[in-house]
Amino acid sequence: MAYPDHMTHSISKLLILFCGCATNTIATAAERGPIALEPSSNWTVDYADDSCRLIRKFGAEDEIVFAIFNRFSPGDDFQLTVVGKPVALKHSTRPAAIQFGPTEAEQEHGFVAGTMGDGKPALIFHGQMRISPLTESEQEKIKKSEKGVFVLPPISEERKAAVTELTIGRPLSRPVTLKLGAMDKPFAALSTCQDELMTHWGIDVKRHRNLSALTRPDGNPGRWVNTNDYPRGMLAKGKEAIVHFRMSVDDKGDPTACNIQQSTRPKDFDDVVCRSLMKRAKFTPARDQQGKPIASYYRNSVRFRIP
Repeated sequence: MAYPDHMTHSISKLLILFCGCATNTIATAAERGPIALEPSSNWTVDYADDSCRLIRKFGAEDEIVFAIFNRFSPGDDFQLTVVGKPVALKHSTRPAAIQFGPTEAEQEHGFVAGTMGDGKPALIFHGQMRISPLTESEQEKIKKSEKGVFVLPPISEERKAAVTELTIGRPLSRPVTLKLGAMDKPFAALSTCQDELMTHWGIDVKRHRNLSALTRPDGNPGRWVNTNDYPRGMLAKGKEAIVHFRMSVDDKGDPTACNIQQSTRPKDFDDVVCRSLMKRAKFTPARDQQGKPIASYYRNSVRFRIP
């Protein structure tokens, strides 16, 4: 079955090999206390075709960890991936406990444990997150908003500057703390990258900063890609996939282009998603601060699963 997932997820473009092994908790590891890692490189911003990536290395020798922040659209949301031996984890069904400290509250996120690149252990966190978890009030407003679309208030620069570390606790046997340094400037660099990308998407960045309404699906997005669209060759091979897409939407609400932001591949799935979306997707356009329709975009993901 194929269906859009309104909690947008992000899977790394690098090679990912998933491990489904059983895990054994080693009590002595926890007794050794947490691992605190200082930065061993500068922050680097990678301008990809349809996303921006912020990367930094921490630690040395056998305790090297890379922190990767992927951003696919403007705002404070990002997808987090951490890579390195200290975060090695064979398997866990429990969500991870993470904190952007010392100022923000702890939050829980699901993840995939696997390897990346040349076999380095990795935790790839599901969906989008912010440095702070959603408040009860924000969660309630999202539930009550039309089609679940709600513009969250931005996180202040002061709060971003106050965040200087990232701690990953459960389910690691030894918690890992990355000494990030003040995050206001790194996140600002990520936003600059995203603004540049938006100009390539044909979007008026200044008008887009203060939208009164986001692009909304007109009808049920679950009908845009359906079971009949499952690529026959992939179905016969038992292949499943997650495809993350962005659609350009003009000021009339018409889709003008479909772009694959990330995908677990094979490409057959990407082609099916964009072909189906361009044929069936309909939207109510975004509106600027004055309430006038504006060209914007719509992001979501489609999961292909075999029942």
